[in-house]
Amino acid sequence: MNKKRIVLAAALSMALTPAFAGGAGSNVQLYGIIDAGIEHLSFDNTSVNRLGSGIQVPDLIGVKGNEDLGGGLSAFFQAETGFCGNGNGTFLRGNNVYSGANQGAQYQANSDYCTGGQFMGRETMVGLSGDFGKLSLGRLATPSFINALVADPFGAGLTGGMFNLDPAFPIYVYVSQAMQYQTPTMSGLQGTLLYALGAQSSGASNGQFYNASLNYRNGPVMAGIAYLHHNFSSGGPIPDAALMLDATTRSIVPSSDGYFTNKVLQLFGGYNLGVANITAYYADEKFGDGGTMSDGSQTPHFKVWWIGATIPAGPGSILASIGQHKDSNLINSTARQYAVGYNYPMSKQTNLYASYAHISNDSNVDQYVGDTTVVGTGMQGGQSSSGIALGIRHAF
Repeated sequence: MNKKRIVLAAALSMALTPAFAGGAGSNVQLYGIIDAGIEHLSFDNTSVNRLGSGIQVPDLIGVKGNEDLGGGLSAFFQAETGFCGNGNGTFLRGNNVYSGANQGAQYQANSDYCTGGQFMGRETMVGLSGDFGKLSLGRLATPSFINALVADPFGAGLTGGMFNLDPAFPIYVYVSQAMQYQTPTMSGLQGTLLYALGAQSSGASNGQFYNASLNYRNGPVMAGIAYLHHNFSSGGPIPDAALMLDATTRSIVPSSDGYFTNKVLQLFGGYNLGVANITAYYADEKFGDGGTMSDGSQTPHFKVWWIGATIPAGPGSILASIGQHKDSNLINSTARQYAVGYNYPMSKQTNLYASYAHISNDSNVDQYVGDTTVVGTGMQGGQSSSGIALGIRHAF
């Protein structure tokens, strides 16, 4: 019996290996990240201690590969899912952090997968690349999110990441129904255009999304500009609950056809001085164009900025940033954040990290300090929030 099992296992292995490894001229890679650490998070005069999942970088696992088609043309694919390294989705759900007394919105992760919202909810794509550039189809990270991530010294993670300040993110991290074209890099310039079908029976424009970005990199200099436009609906390519943008009870009311438009303009840049890499980011964000506010006030118009630095220190790097967001159409709506951190590489695959961030809120805003998978807002304007994290990340 044992011999039969051994023969069967060997035959099965031989049958499956070519399918996984790919044919001639192709390669397939299994990869992932697991990140865990201790966090102390405070908000609205209360606090919580927890084991976080994906504090610096979301826990994920994926498979990707490419095939050389000849003549400079290649096919590629990627399929990636999030998971919760702290056991979210089981007893005492790991990333449903708190819903304390008098809190308006539960401070929690994006579903049981902790990132992406669903199985294979992160980037999942197939496409072609060559001298013409790169064409991708599937569920894709938006160019605007990637820009904000690059300009953030915390890389959108730890307790100091830009998710705490920028209302457009994490709403526009990934988009489904997407088609994206990236030009070749020419003299440091590269352009990206992403278009997502609305997939709405009510009309081609309903739910549609587009995001254009122009980026420049040359030696120590990097800069870019991007524009994001989304005809928003709950049934569109980025399903989302009603936007909770401040500490008031008002909300955005769509027009009669059930839609409104969100628009984000970005400017960012950086310069590596050697002793420090300095970055700056600015975004002008309009939510609810074409709709109205439930209390008759003007729809939100946010101005977001931060300045950051990555400073080599010993074997690792010090991270630091200051920034704020403010709704130009709402008084007393400024949230200000400062953050510091340290990243210590133990190897090419493993690093330790520490970070601290603090947010001061005006009376009409209640932003919480979170991390790369946990973000939140509340209803107690004028409060402060802070967070400290110590952890380890390993990539495989």
